[in-house]
Amino acid sequence: MRDVGNAVRAGFTALEIREAIERIRTSRTLGASKKLLQLLNFVVESALRGEGDQLKETVIAVSVFGRPTDYDPKADTVVRNQALRLRLKLKDYYESEGAREPLMIQIPKGQYAPRFVARTSLSKPLTIAPHSRSHI
Repeated sequence: MRDVGNAVRAGFTALEIREAIERIRTSRTLGASKKLLQLLNFVVESALRGEGDQLKETVIAVSVFGRPTDYDPKADTVVRNQALRLRLKLKDYYESEGAREPLMIQIPKGQYAPRFVARTSLSKPLTIAPHSRSHI
């Protein structure tokens, strides 16, 4: 069995990661962004196959954005631009409707291999003590 990157180290199964992708796919934040979802799915599935180290700009350009095999990243910045948009949209998602997600999928700046991060702070319910009023 191939190493699936930090997904295994973070304790997530491929099924849990794919379920998280499905929730992102149906979200208001990213649901209408077809190309961003294709990019996210491509990098996640590549990582789950143990191919995260092969996620290069040229591979993504050809596989996700339909660019020719002689793609020149200096002349066409589609991958970098879309990766930036995806990072920002994922951040928005996890700060809003995905705030209770136990798993965060991140695409760190400067790379395309995703990180799967457990949000352990969600494991403890937030309780707020009632405000005590002092009587005179």
